[in-house]
Amino acid sequence: MSTTLGNPPLPPYPIARQNWPLPFSQLQTQMAATTPPPPPSPCACVQGAALTVQCGATLSTKLTLTVTDSSVTPPVTTPVDVTGNTFQFTAKVDPTYLDTDPTTVKVDWQETSTPTQGITWLVVPAATTQTMQTIAYAMQIWMISASGVVTPLVQGTLTVTQSISARAAGPVVNPI
Repeated sequence: MSTTLGNPPLPPYPIARQNWPLPFSQLQTQMAATTPPPPPSPCACVQGAALTVQCGATLSTKLTLTVTDSSVTPPVTTPVDVTGNTFQFTAKVDPTYLDTDPTTVKVDWQETSTPTQGITWLVVPAATTQTMQTIAYAMQIWMISASGVVTPLVQGTLTVTQSISARAAGPVVNPI
């Protein structure tokens, strides 16, 4: 996706002897000369997500992986066969912390129920969320193929909340 901005119309009165604010076209030229372009995304697959789970509850999130062929009309969507692939979920209090930090949460799994349908489930057990801090974690989900190709799938936040009542129990489902 790209965004293109046009120059705004110049005001009817002259802007003379002013160093600031710069006219938009000059500011845009200066910014282009001094600001490097953002790095390209490593994969168009990465989706943003904001998940939430109560402390001590099981988080169960469905991931559906498809490929859409837009070169035909109407576009054709096909599920990705994830047979033999490994999935890795990592959540960190601070993204700069190492994976070995004791606050880092890691869950690895392989899909066995519906791999040919492109469906897999992230399950973070209640015993794991029970020990997590009630804050927003930075999280990421990767897929590793049987041949070792690593694909980032989801990046976002996992917010752990404290229950306001002990009356409700059970898994929390967050479809992506």
